[in-house]
Amino acid sequence: MITTENIQEVINNRGKAREHLMAILRDLENLSGNQQLSPETLNAVAEAMNLPQSTVAGFVGFYTMFSTRPRAKFLIRVCKSGPCHVMGARTIFDYVEKHLGISPGQTTADGLFHLEACECLGICSVAPAMMINYDLHGNLTEERIATILDGYRSREPFFGEACGPEVEGRVCMLDEPGQTQRLTEKIGSIDPLSVDSYLEKGGYAAIKKALAEYQPDDVIAIVKDSGLRGRGGAGFPAGVKWSFLPKGDMQKYVICNADEGEPGTYKDRILMEENPHGLLEGMMLCGYATGATVGYIYIRGEYRRSIERLQRAIDQAREKGILGDNIFGSSFRFDIFIKEGGGAYVCGEESSLMNSMEGKRGYPRFRPPFPAGAGFLAKPSNVNNVETYASVPMIIEKGAAWYKSVGLETCTGTKLYCLSGKLNRTGLVEMPMGTTLREIIETFGKGIKNGKTFKFAQVGGSAGGILGPELMDLPLDIDSTIKAGVTLGSGVVLVCDEDTCPVDFLLDVLNFFEHESCGQCVPCRVGTRQLHHLARKFATGTAVPGDLDLMVEKAKLMKNSLCALGQSPILPITTMLKYFREDFLRHCDPSLCCPECANSLAHYYRGH
Repeated sequence: MITTENIQEVINNRGKAREHLMAILRDLENLSGNQQLSPETLNAVAEAMNLPQSTVAGFVGFYTMFSTRPRAKFLIRVCKSGPCHVMGARTIFDYVEKHLGISPGQTTADGLFHLEACECLGICSVAPAMMINYDLHGNLTEERIATILDGYRSREPFFGEACGPEVEGRVCMLDEPGQTQRLTEKIGSIDPLSVDSYLEKGGYAAIKKALAEYQPDDVIAIVKDSGLRGRGGAGFPAGVKWSFLPKGDMQKYVICNADEGEPGTYKDRILMEENPHGLLEGMMLCGYATGATVGYIYIRGEYRRSIERLQRAIDQAREKGILGDNIFGSSFRFDIFIKEGGGAYVCGEESSLMNSMEGKRGYPRFRPPFPAGAGFLAKPSNVNNVETYASVPMIIEKGAAWYKSVGLETCTGTKLYCLSGKLNRTGLVEMPMGTTLREIIETFGKGIKNGKTFKFAQVGGSAGGILGPELMDLPLDIDSTIKAGVTLGSGVVLVCDEDTCPVDFLLDVLNFFEHESCGQCVPCRVGTRQLHHLARKFATGTAVPGDLDLMVEKAKLMKNSLCALGQSPILPITTMLKYFREDFLRHCDPSLCCPECANSLAHYYRGH
């Protein structure tokens, strides 16, 4: 039971400002023992922080990781998005239900297990997957599930702790020859838990070099010259973005978007867990270049292992004098702090992320103003993702010419590609920008699983698009994918074989968008619901041919949404229909509707 003394102690430790609300609630959630934040606790927090009760209650209601009702000792979240769906999540979900004798949203009679469906857990290379409390389990089969669940019956709950057992195969395919390893070069050769190990391998040489040899504007010029473009999806030139921050001594922030929620994406997680100091060094270089003195890493609340390793790295860097005042004997000062998310895909959008950091619902902001002018706490802020910041140290250390010696003229450097789906081998690979879909599938994915035929690939995640067989030789870079009517996004390559039903696949994508809509603007709130409804009609054999054009029209109307999430459904819909319109037309006949769709509707969709 949480007492008034508990609440006051947590607030005193974290700080009374609203921006600490997420951290305060996460601390109290862990203290509760059952991941519950009761209404009484929320009201007490509101009073102690001088906030309206409705503000705190609304904040908790927005984020899926919070609950105002008691949960079981072990909270089971079965992933159902993209890669897990393709790899049989509905079968897994059905088996968990039968094994425990409960439906989604229910708790077993003994109070041990509570079952929920969830979206991406960031271990897509070992789909299908689930998370129990914060333990991750991949490569699930019925036999493995039975063994896993039986093992938990004798264990104590451990809410708030870092994930336990390693998930086999979730790191990189570093043993696969033919890669161009630059960003991942240190992974496997350093101890991610040791700052000394990073230093021994040349770590923090780039920030030392910048402080000794370059003025801040020189660093920006080098990053511009390298051609580095943002690796989060938009592909905006990083150096240009940095240059937007105003000059002067005002408070400025460097923000890392580590809210990696796009289904199929796990590259940033690997970078944070296997080379955390590389991210810190990249943020420091941005801080030096822009005059910012404080950095924040906003990271998914589900990424417990990443949070633990990053916090350890930050603590070690502070102890070494690498973070703080007078860094490496210079006048430069910079420090980094972690901000945890609470479970909201929309917070991957930079303005939503900053609202969440400020202790608010993660609603997107109207723009202008842009973050460079008024970002976190209305101060100038630069926002990039993990892969972008982690690329900067090698650019400063080895030079712009070296960096752009691989890749394309307009898309320089390497890219981390996240392979998942019906491949003989899945995992993370690093290759020059512009590597073709065929090479990625055949060389690194080792071809389609079980000798099946390639049907399509989803690139860029749920917000990306579909590539059919005729585009197997498409270069996967920012510009080439746009010309082909899709987006590279975060580098997702989800491969589907001949057994994948396009209707069933799109149903899962549109269910994801409806579930993750923040509801702030009408085009997204209403549009995602209507699109999901139309997809269900095709899945149940109740659609008419005219519903295809209606689906496209409604998706195009969503271009008026406030943020990119609301605008995202247009690509998966239009590209899927480009290749598989006849499949949708066949589903208009109930006698021809496939069993995959029926199974999806009968199982885990009711959990959402």
